[in-house]
Amino acid sequence: MAIKNYTCLTVIFILLTIELQGYANKRREETQRFTRGLYINAYRAGDKVYMEKLTNDFSSLINTLVIDIKDSHGSLTYKSNLKIVSKVNSQGTLIKDIKGYVKALKVKGFYLVGRIVVFRDPVFSRYKNKRFGVKRIGTKELWKDESGFVWVDPFSEEAYKYNIAIAEEAAQAGFDEIQFDYVRFPSPEGNSLPYFTFQKKRIKEEAILSFLSMANECLERYSVRVSIAIFGYATWHNHLPREGQHLSETGKKVDVVYPMLYPSHFADDFLADKYKETRTYNIIFKSIKHGDSLLRYTETEIIAYIQGFDWKKSKLGKDYIAVQMKAAEDAGSNGWIVWNAKGEYEEAYTSILANSIRIIEPDEKPRIKEVTLTYTHNEEKSKECNIRGIEAILLW
Repeated sequence: MAIKNYTCLTVIFILLTIELQGYANKRREETQRFTRGLYINAYRAGDKVYMEKLTNDFSSLINTLVIDIKDSHGSLTYKSNLKIVSKVNSQGTLIKDIKGYVKALKVKGFYLVGRIVVFRDPVFSRYKNKRFGVKRIGTKELWKDESGFVWVDPFSEEAYKYNIAIAEEAAQAGFDEIQFDYVRFPSPEGNSLPYFTFQKKRIKEEAILSFLSMANECLERYSVRVSIAIFGYATWHNHLPREGQHLSETGKKVDVVYPMLYPSHFADDFLADKYKETRTYNIIFKSIKHGDSLLRYTETEIIAYIQGFDWKKSKLGKDYIAVQMKAAEDAGSNGWIVWNAKGEYEEAYTSILANSIRIIEPDEKPRIKEVTLTYTHNEEKSKECNIRGIEAILLW
């Protein structure tokens, strides 16, 4: 009798184990869906009419929205309950009830990524009499980049805590993922050089990785994914010393990497080709392949930021948005996010609609055995490229 009972318990245990493994695999498959999304700036996010129209128009075409939580002007998008936000004077007014806002979008089926601009922050850089701002070398004045923005010292742990506190509040509000942008050092131009008060003999890469480690540790309890946006050139060079970005090391600290692969932001002779569409395709395709190789020892996903704005449009070829989408899919990435800083997505809508046609396999045997989709774009994936002499410089 004892042996029979033992045998029964063993069988039940095995069946339960198989069931749990199947459930785990199902969950893993669900989280690894292909991302199709749009970036929404702070002002658009707070515009009820705009958001209602956008979510209705794109409801069946995309599954993800990247929404500004704190933008590059240093202000929050929503009304925060954090005391530090009131002290810094970065309080947001565009979204009054962030929890209700997030809940409404998730009911519509969207995966929500909260974007936080970290070190390009004119508000926090002036907090406590400019204590945390990057200074002009040899002075106590704030250093400004080529666009006139002032930056927070990336070596400052107070800056880490401030941004992570905002990230935690966003996680509590229900965001599925927290994306950190401008997690880098500024790119100085000309004779004006920045000085970092809190450096203390540390190197730039150490500061970036320290911030990401702290963020991971604090956000782990909320079961949100952590991601970072990086320069597109990082997928080719891996290490950008001036900015302190190191892709293969950064990949160990985050769940997702979002390289900004806007073709207009690469040098005009980068992957030059007589066919404009081919060059546009290759920039996305080959950048993802390079990035994936650098991240091969991690489980980090790559989701490409692709260009949804018309700067240098004449150099990109016809249907440049659709070409980028296809390249991201062909390269085996985990998805794409269309970026348009103004939130103008009429052209993207047409491209996504054309690119969203999928064949659904019916339960019963179909009358037509096989359907093949063909594309007219010249893709020439095997064309070799020459990246020598190209500096990792992007004016952003």
